[in-house]
Amino acid sequence: MYYSDDAYAAQRKEYSLSVGQFAKLCVTTRDTLRHYYELGILTPWVDPDNGYHYYSASQISSFYFITTMRQAGCSLAEIGDIIHNLSKAGIIKLVNARILDLQRELYNINMQIAALHLGMWILGRFENRKPGVPFLSDITAMSVTSTEIRDHDSSYHAADIARYISEHLAKAAENDRLVTFPSGATIAYEDLLRKHYAYNRVISLSLLPADGVTSFPIPGQRAVFCYHDHNASDIDRTYERMVSYIKKNRLKACSDLFSVSLINLYDNEKNHAYYKYLFICVE
Repeated sequence: MYYSDDAYAAQRKEYSLSVGQFAKLCVTTRDTLRHYYELGILTPWVDPDNGYHYYSASQISSFYFITTMRQAGCSLAEIGDIIHNLSKAGIIKLVNARILDLQRELYNINMQIAALHLGMWILGRFENRKPGVPFLSDITAMSVTSTEIRDHDSSYHAADIARYISEHLAKAAENDRLVTFPSGATIAYEDLLRKHYAYNRVISLSLLPADGVTSFPIPGQRAVFCYHDHNASDIDRTYERMVSYIKKNRLKACSDLFSVSLINLYDNEKNHAYYKYLFICVE
């Protein structure tokens, strides 16, 4: 391409950064810049006298636009369309679509973080507690999602409610507002009183606020907790101790018994190890 002396001088003044200098300013590599040049998404000025490539300082913002869009999940082909083919309205539409995608991703990440935090809160709450020994403590604000066990009078074990667990997990898979961890089951307090230890709901807990549609707040600010593991005596005895503790301390139960299973393990000899974290909200 032929340039007049004035045009050449203007181009040389504007495009004054060598490839190495531009790469250093953008904290990138020559190979990346070469790739962008070959794709036509970040084009340097080519000096007709020596064939060297030079960049303008104003192109730094273009480089970071490309980087931002790549981090947002856009392919280089999509970025090329943004730069070369789309109108301003098209750019706005595409960017807004990516913003919505990222917001969904952020929501899902926050859901996962909240789930792990709640799991750690449960583990911490029961740390250094003896199995089968109830205790009274504050309970963190949390919400619960549940699936009713329609034949609960005959649902005493995990095997009895397997299809309801599957139904509960399927609901969560269809609705990104529902969680699957920590999860467990509940026993109605009235059933505890009459020693009928049948599960009535499959539940999942969350630190995220209840929405009043798919999830609801846990009642109360205190709870009677108890920890049960595979080394403890019959779990029926643990239930009895929790009810006895509530009566002895003149507390009023305001929830079902929540039985949360965080960990089920098998060792090398296939021995089963499990841990149940139990609580009943009280006033």
